Amino acid sequence: MHKTHIPQDFLKRLEQIIPAVFYDQAVSCFETEQPVFLRINTLKISPEKARELLKNEGASFCDCPDAGEGVRICNWQQAHLKDHALIREGIFYQQSFASMLAVAALDPQPEERVLDLCAAPGSKTSQIAARMKNTGLVTAVEAIRGRYYKLRSVCGLLECRNVEFKCMDGRRFEARGGLYDRVLVDAPCSSEGRFRADEPKTFAYWSARKIKEMVKKQKGLLLHAGRQLKPGGTLVYSTCTFAPEENEGVVDWFLRKAEGDFEIMDFPIQEAQTYPALASWQKKVFDPRVQQCVRILPSDKVQGFFIAKFLKRR
Repeated sequence: MHKTHIPQDFLKRLEQIIPAVFYDQAVSCFETEQPVFLRINTLKISPEKARELLKNEGASFCDCPDAGEGVRICNWQQAHLKDHALIREGIFYQQSFASMLAVAALDPQPEERVLDLCAAPGSKTSQIAARMKNTGLVTAVEAIRGRYYKLRSVCGLLECRNVEFKCMDGRRFEARGGLYDRVLVDAPCSSEGRFRADEPKTFAYWSARKIKEMVKKQKGLLLHAGRQLKPGGTLVYSTCTFAPEENEGVVDWFLRKAEGDFEIMDFPIQEAQTYPALASWQKKVFDPRVQQCVRILPSDKVQGFFIAKFLKRR
């Protein structure tokens, strides 16, 4: 067992979730500084000009094929970005690689209607708007007032003009003017993938009770999201946690509740290492289709993440 301040109960659970061959790698990621990823804001600048600006700033970087608008800065640390002009002016937006992958899975297209049901702080909302080239409609829903204003601020800075904002519980939102082509539920979760060994506040709230509380909220959000989606539309459910109750367990519940209305779609990833979704957890055997969900292994590039992509059949 690693010497870390992270709760031992959590680490014991992690041993049952991540294959033994990858366990040490996963735990070591809680103890190392996260890499710097930036998303090019294509609403303000072309990718070519943005990369030229980075070169002029002395940045050494590489592209992200799985999320073409993303770049990894190899020679900068997090502190280097504080109040940086390129961030302050909305040319680039600091966003984790895993977060960008959720929108890549959603694959929003120009002129569509897209719903982001848990939208703050605006990372994915603004990425969706950029992929849609400020056309169509993005409805961004956020329940917590302080986070709602942060969402509006981010979208304003990045010049997202096709976004409408709703300050309300996503479980009570009802589509107006027609159902949506795509819906994203980047759900509130126990955030285990963001635990940092040197930052106790990142895991101080963690408990079995917290996981149970999140599951109830996640089920309500995902079920309601499915009702706002057109037949033939795409639904993406993602979390930044390892907890099977919040990942495979929620997907398994949703598939049974939806009674054949949804099927899970494959989502191939090139850059980030993945490991198998769980077939069962604590004597609960999941629907075999749950194996198609994507679990992203923590590494020096990406935090632990979970993505399920659904097609609405009818």
